Amino acid sequence: MAFGDEALTPQPFGADRPRFGELAGRFGIPAAAIEAALAEQRAGGGRLGQILVRRRVLAADQVSAILAWQAHWVATAAWQELKTRLPYPASLSLCLPAFNEEQAIGDTLSAALAILPKFVERFEVIVVDDGSRDQTAARVHEWSVRDDRIRLISHAGNRGYGAAVASGLRAATGELVMFADSDGQFDLLDVASLLGHLQDHDLAIGYRWRRAEAGQRRLNAWAWGALVRLVLGVRVRDLDCAFKLFRREALDQLQLTATGACINAEIMIQCTQAGMHYVETPVNHYPRVGGAATGSKASVIARAFRELPKLRRYCRPQGISPPHWRHVSEVEKPKPFLR
Repeated sequence: MAFGDEALTPQPFGADRPRFGELAGRFGIPAAAIEAALAEQRAGGGRLGQILVRRRVLAADQVSAILAWQAHWVATAAWQELKTRLPYPASLSLCLPAFNEEQAIGDTLSAALAILPKFVERFEVIVVDDGSRDQTAARVHEWSVRDDRIRLISHAGNRGYGAAVASGLRAATGELVMFADSDGQFDLLDVASLLGHLQDHDLAIGYRWRRAEAGQRRLNAWAWGALVRLVLGVRVRDLDCAFKLFRREALDQLQLTATGACINAEIMIQCTQAGMHYVETPVNHYPRVGGAATGSKASVIARAFRELPKLRRYCRPQGISPPHWRHVSEVEKPKPFLR
């Protein structure tokens, strides 16, 4: 996708769902309070539900109820529009890499617990705390004590975004596995779109519709994507969009060695070289809620440039057909969780 042309792409699936503010009104929230929260959202970003809770206009359990209602609506629309019946008859592992996300992680987990039961029969949420210096791990542990569908994996030190993604994917036990950022910039209601488009594909990947980042970060992302296309020949709309869903048998074919931002490039070069079928679908993207982005740090960029040339080992010589996938026996497959 060329820099700046998001407006030309189709809207994300379910864009016509009932708005959060409309549903909040059903709880007796005054229209003036909702409008004031919307004004704050327009001025500073953030999620409307979080703003209403912070203003003590809405309770956290009411936010979960509204999200569940929206998820029910989206699941119904998935059958009507995508011919996919939800909840999807499989277990899903949602992997969330996290670094200093104390402010956002609770809302992300709350949203997952409200939304995912409408989309899949069984699920687990794996949070990989990558050596955070705040209370991210402690917050996740508190959630895991209350709900055993939440799992915490902790790195003793900060090993990098790619290492955190790899730890989560390796620990996943679901028949379907996906990863997303834990900072609240993605909407878990869009998981339905990935599930709906997974038919006849090995993986479904999102691309950000109307990206929330400022111009410089968007330009950096476009330049990085162009470089990866040049070096590896990988052509996807939004290479580093952290909203990807895999079938178990596809994920089991991947080597995950990149420790930094190259993890998405490493995944996609292997998928394309192996002849896997993937589908791209637009997903919503919102301003960051708390914390600080690390993608533009000099150390992160330097690591990406060091790792990128190493990924050429996955490129097969021109004219050589993609290798056949090896059969994954029942013994090799992890046993799906039961809940």
